Amino acid sequence: MKKRTFGKWLYPVAIASLVMLSACGGGGQQAQQSGGGQTAATESKEPIKVGAIFSLTGPNSPLGVPEKQAVELLVKEINGAGGVDGRPVEVVFEDDKSDNTEAVKAIKKLVSKEKVVAVLGSSSSGPSLGMAEFAAAEKLPLISMAAADQITNPVRAGIFKTPHTDVHGTKRIFKYLKEKGITKIATLNDSNPYGSGWTTQLQKYAPEYGITIVAEEKYGTKDPSMSSQLTKIKGTDAQALIVAGTNPGPATIVKEAKQLNLGIPIISSHGSANSKFLELVGDAGEGVLMVAGKLLVPDQVDANDPQAAIIKKFTEGYQAAYNTQPDGFAGYGYDGLNLLVEGLKQAGGDASKLGEVLEKVKYVGVTGEFTFSAEDHNGLTEDSMIMVEVKDGKFQIVK
Repeated sequence: MKKRTFGKWLYPVAIASLVMLSACGGGGQQAQQSGGGQTAATESKEPIKVGAIFSLTGPNSPLGVPEKQAVELLVKEINGAGGVDGRPVEVVFEDDKSDNTEAVKAIKKLVSKEKVVAVLGSSSSGPSLGMAEFAAAEKLPLISMAAADQITNPVRAGIFKTPHTDVHGTKRIFKYLKEKGITKIATLNDSNPYGSGWTTQLQKYAPEYGITIVAEEKYGTKDPSMSSQLTKIKGTDAQALIVAGTNPGPATIVKEAKQLNLGIPIISSHGSANSKFLELVGDAGEGVLMVAGKLLVPDQVDANDPQAAIIKKFTEGYQAAYNTQPDGFAGYGYDGLNLLVEGLKQAGGDASKLGEVLEKVKYVGVTGEFTFSAEDHNGLTEDSMIMVEVKDGKFQIVK
């Protein structure tokens, strides 16, 4: 593959404020290009072209749509402020349709036809793993918005991700359970790569926290009911149930658990940490626990928290533009583009150095405080995750 380069440029001082810009909402068509808000100066210069592959349709669209919206709004802000040394950032969007094969087709298209210098995406773990394999072979920098630990572990040159991993979520939940004196759990996870990743980490770290898994059940992403698995779990001595999946599965599980009078706490992974879960689960969601990033409850973040300022600015901008609160998935897209922009800045204008340069990036984002290194291409820890509980139809931080 040809070396991806573009001319030397100096990053504007104003970009310091751009890394705290907002992001957000509205659907999207496949391969729609976003370069709005360009000034006359940016319009006259060759754009820096970036690819973005999100799940804009299919079961993972509640993840992909806000990610695309976040990127669109941030691109508009960057270009409105003069771009990168007067050069606009152009993002070429593709829809992977929540499908692994479509995701790989999309990234190949972006490389062969659009000649992008880097790619953001995808929204979920399966498509991201396929894309990462191709990107690594092509030496194309990729920043994923998916959670599975195996996307960046083991480390591969140029492959990064923005969400907390299933390792982070597992450790944060187990820390909570240990505080509550809970030692026996059941798990009910999606059989896809995201849910399977959680299964692996729950099994791996349970002994470290003095926890025994007394029942392990799985479900298919498109399964309409999980009552049989829940009935099996009810027959065990589990003290809590951990659910790992993306909507609508977790919401269905919660509703059916209530109908079956399961009678133990339910803790969901961050794959369903958004308003869609509340909409789907309705009154049955009262009391459900969830591990999540702080963006889920922006008005509850302590003012002294290092992330407070960027979360506040991001949320205000999102709400002003789209009249709705951003979720963690929008934050993943927002952080991804900001990290890429910071990498471009530090690469001194040479896109072929992006993968190497990103390993040195430190950035306080809405998801957490990123500290990339040669050994860690996610750069986050479980300490930036929180436990929330559904109370009166809203998420509330568990103190």
